[in-house]
Amino acid sequence: MSAPLPEPLAHTRADFPLLEREIDGRPIAYLDSASTAPKPRAVIEAVLDCYRRHTANVHRGVHVLAEEASEAYEAARTEVASFLNAAPDEIVFTRNSTEGVNLVAHGLGLGGDDEVVVTALEHHSNFLPWRAAARAVAVGLGDDGLPRYDEVERALSPRTRLLALAQVPNTTGVVAPVERWVALARERGVPLLVDAAQSASHLPIDVRALDCDFLVLSGHKLLGPSGIGVLYGKRERLAGLALYQTGGGMVRRHTDEGFTPHEVPQRFEAGTPNIEGAVGLGAAVGYLRALGMEAVRAHSLALGRHLVEGLREIPGARIVAGSAPLERRIGLAAFTLAAPGLGQEAIARLLCDRYGILLSGGYHCAHLLHDRLGLDGTVRISTHVFNTHAEIDRALAALREISGW
Repeated sequence: MSAPLPEPLAHTRADFPLLEREIDGRPIAYLDSASTAPKPRAVIEAVLDCYRRHTANVHRGVHVLAEEASEAYEAARTEVASFLNAAPDEIVFTRNSTEGVNLVAHGLGLGGDDEVVVTALEHHSNFLPWRAAARAVAVGLGDDGLPRYDEVERALSPRTRLLALAQVPNTTGVVAPVERWVALARERGVPLLVDAAQSASHLPIDVRALDCDFLVLSGHKLLGPSGIGVLYGKRERLAGLALYQTGGGMVRRHTDEGFTPHEVPQRFEAGTPNIEGAVGLGAAVGYLRALGMEAVRAHSLALGRHLVEGLREIPGARIVAGSAPLERRIGLAAFTLAAPGLGQEAIARLLCDRYGILLSGGYHCAHLLHDRLGLDGTVRISTHVFNTHAEIDRALAALREISGW
């Protein structure tokens, strides 16, 4: 019998109240963090503390609670900026990655003749906004769904206004060669947007070293609250975007003659923001930084290797982007499983109801990928810091049993 694999972050399990849940008397194995991640107590307490002690609006009031709320909100911005190695005035709080992409799509003033280069497996949130505002030109896919990232230069034209890609797609778990796209963007003088919704929880990100123009992420996948996200942009890029929304909070002065907006980032945060969400996101980022993002990356890569190697041993399992090197995978894989009479969504539901294993089944907001591969949905396992190799083994054993092996 092989020795147990090391679990350097297993101690974090005690920090997540959700993991104490049982289904029909069976402890859950939560393997769906690519959809949304559980919250550690540090995040829950940070949000509750906002309600208990600092219920007030930000950047408006003159009383003590308003000052405290504003300080907490801006401290969260500074925490997120440090996490990304950005400046605080380069961090715009949004509702999620989707709003960040839409803000850029609107702000660039794209038209029907403009082109945005993406890959064919981008999440709908990094595809539909470009398709609605301009023309999305998709780099193709290999036979197993791995994008042909090297074909990006062939997709460029004089009408290209932006390159946009996921650092880690939510259907493959494979780290994309973003640096190649950045180099090409610099050479051609077009901006690059990175979708870090999946990668920010698993990889250290340094926007200065990466040299991307924009980057988006979602708090709820980063152990933070729902309804809060981030758009990072180089300051000159943000300043060049048209206003996305107008209203209270984003205006410096309003007179009969017109109005003057605030500078970035506040000019893009119209209305009362998700104050407690931002504070919770700051706490989530602080939690991950305390663990050490290099340790988080090593843990995710180890779980990804274990997961893919185990799936390869199950007859009838087909892994999306199965040809990708194991060293470029985080702890995420989408796959199909041949099981008599069961579709992929039914398999995912069965894993919940019979085995207490929670994961995703369906199209994962990536219809083009599934259409091009001829797949009627996939099953997706996705991990986070609290997951263990034992949980991967538990899922693999259940899949073997379902498939009849």
